[in-house]
Amino acid sequence: MFIRIQNEHHPYFPEVWNLLQSAFHTGERRDLKTLKRTLADEQMQLLVWEENHEFLGMAVCWDFKKFHFLEYLAVHANARGKGTGTTLMQQLLTDQPLLLEVQPPTDAINESRIRFYERLGLCLNDYSYYQPPYQKRGETFPLRIMSSPQLLTSEQFENYTTIVKQEVYEKWYL
Repeated sequence: MFIRIQNEHHPYFPEVWNLLQSAFHTGERRDLKTLKRTLADEQMQLLVWEENHEFLGMAVCWDFKKFHFLEYLAVHANARGKGTGTTLMQQLLTDQPLLLEVQPPTDAINESRIRFYERLGLCLNDYSYYQPPYQKRGETFPLRIMSSPQLLTSEQFENYTTIVKQEVYEKWYL
């Protein structure tokens, strides 16, 4: 089941940070100080998946009323290959549209990750998209947007990615 973490003093917070560091490169994640600051935002939900008091994985999902944006999904090394990622994603998929960023299908690992999300009902949109940087002068990365339950119209894509850029990235620049 998911537990929402709302401050850095939660016992699972250090495990969340360690998992983020191991699962995402520096340019693909927030720094620790900014992550702690985002916890105060009601739109941001840091969710930990645990069973029998064991940390299995985590997700960061933003609730923008019209849609949800999945910023991070990571499964602890001990829980990989056991369906944990599928279980986590199934809990996150609701009637509300869900968006997430993926690396372009340029190699077998990226293609496999895209197929994983497609099996869960997400669609790979064919619009040009660059992940905004996590720091003010940081790099952008060419990524793709996947959406559920269907492909986005060009208008939805523009509206939703503008909200993501402003609320998930730029709002937290120091």
